[in-house]
Amino acid sequence: MKLQALQETFIKQLTDFQTDSEFLKQLTPCLSLSPEQQVAVYQNNVRGALQSCLAQIYPVCRTILGERYFTQLAKVYIQIHPSRHANLNQYGESFSDFILQQSQRRSELTEFAYLSDLVTLEWRYHQVYYAKSSSMFEFESFAHLTEQQQAQSSFQLAPCFQCVASNYPILSIWQRNQTDVQSDQPIALKSENVAVFRRQNRMELFELESPILHTLALIQTGGTLQALVQAELDQYLPELIQQGWLVGYDIGGVESG
Repeated sequence: MKLQALQETFIKQLTDFQTDSEFLKQLTPCLSLSPEQQVAVYQNNVRGALQSCLAQIYPVCRTILGERYFTQLAKVYIQIHPSRHANLNQYGESFSDFILQQSQRRSELTEFAYLSDLVTLEWRYHQVYYAKSSSMFEFESFAHLTEQQQAQSSFQLAPCFQCVASNYPILSIWQRNQTDVQSDQPIALKSENVAVFRRQNRMELFELESPILHTLALIQTGGTLQALVQAELDQYLPELIQQGWLVGYDIGGVESG
């Protein structure tokens, strides 16, 4: 095998956790390890790194399920969803869908119906933490648009802002697990819509009122100012801009700034 083919095959074995018989023939024999065992050493290192990655991104999920059970789920997830990114900060996005599927298959997870939404919240937190900062909304530039251009404009959310809609009290559960102090006070069973925002270097999590959530949802789907007016949601735009959650506008495929 040529060098490039060897390198590509080696990397594929590490990411897919499989072995290639032709590749194994190229390895120099070792007194203590067979070719399969030599590759397994590297594969185990990759698994360990991915498990650590998931544990760091989803600490509340790990706390709720316990270290041992979380590790078991992480191993299954890694086998099904090997890393395809050189940057591990991008790994684990589909963990929420995986948890939802496992909750439907495993009877011991039935009581954790909220877990998938909670995992989504933790992923959003992770995204916001590493997202780039944005400049403020350009009022002067927007004011110079014609009335028709303004009506046809859609809006851009700040990269360091995310939100999650849930039928469960995921913010309350997240907050409860941010301290080692135990509380016997029950968490009220209610829907909580949560925003995650990085204001400068400070992470903020807070509950969103339904009208604000509906406004954000319409903006996320490309809703124009005209659509917001028709839905009677345009009144919330000044607050979104003032808070720094809206940072620009887009008209005809051309972004502001």
